[in-house]
Amino acid sequence: MRIALVDPLAYTPPYDHALATALAAEGHAVTLLTSRFPHGRTPEPEGYGREELFAPVSTRVFRRSPLRLAAKGLEYGPSVARLVRRIERLDPDVVHVQWLPRPELDLRWLRRVADERPVVLTAHDVSACRANGSSASPTRSSRASRSRRPEAGRCSSSG
Repeated sequence: MRIALVDPLAYTPPYDHALATALAAEGHAVTLLTSRFPHGRTPEPEGYGREELFAPVSTRVFRRSPLRLAAKGLEYGPSVARLVRRIERLDPDVVHVQWLPRPELDLRWLRRVADERPVVLTAHDVSACRANGSSASPTRSSRASRSRRPEAGRCSSSG
């Protein structure tokens, strides 16, 4: 099976690596679509491909600068377009999305991708999300993320 594993802003590189490695070990062709992790090194891919195509300026040029957030905002739209085009070219059997950085905006591209293939969204630490009203991202809150749901989901909790 061809799997596109999507963690747009590299929120969980160790988790992404472990999941992609395990899926590849089971014989799946896995491509991790993510961004450069600005806070340190990430594990080298083992049996899967990693493409750092999201937020290239803010994660490379600005890294830990206060300007990183402004740059990330400016490059968000082009990054989403690049992500969707890459998913279309990969033509995976399934798209597994780890986080929605901007759920109120991400639902648009997620629905577009889901029109063509199955999409799974992992809701990490959903009990904490419910408790504080946040969404499918570790840093954002959105009512929009609760208004439409993918056809399949996976709940993961750290506590």
